[in-house]
Formats: sequence, structure tokens, C-alpha cells
Amino acid sequence: MTGLMVAAAAVMVAGLIGTLALSGRGDEQYTSATKGNLTRLVLIYAGLAVVLAAGIGIYMAL
Repeated sequence: MTGLMVAAAAVMVAGLIGTLALSGRGDEQYTSATKGNLTRLVLIYAGLAVVLAAGIGIYMAL
């Protein structure tokens, strides 16, 4: 069970790092135009991490 939680966390972190790495590439106009999208993606990842952690906690408590 602990291994699955570590694997899930690793996949989430890898996705976040990949998203941030790809968003840094490109020209200035593209970067400035997509800054809002990047912010929303980071917030989605953070929210997803909270929801998944709560779900795993509830699952383990039952």
C-alpha cells in the first residue's frame, strides 16, 4: 500500500515538473500569453494533490 502511495506521488510530481519544464520554452509573447494557463495548471495539480491525499487517508481509515 505504501508503495502505491509513493508511486502515485511520484507520477504527480513528474507531471508537474514536466508541465513546468515545457511551459518555460518558447518565445516571449507565447510565455506571457500562457502565464495564466500555467497558473491554473499549477493550482489544478495542487488541488488534485490535496484531494488524492484526503482520499487515501479516508481509504486507510476505513
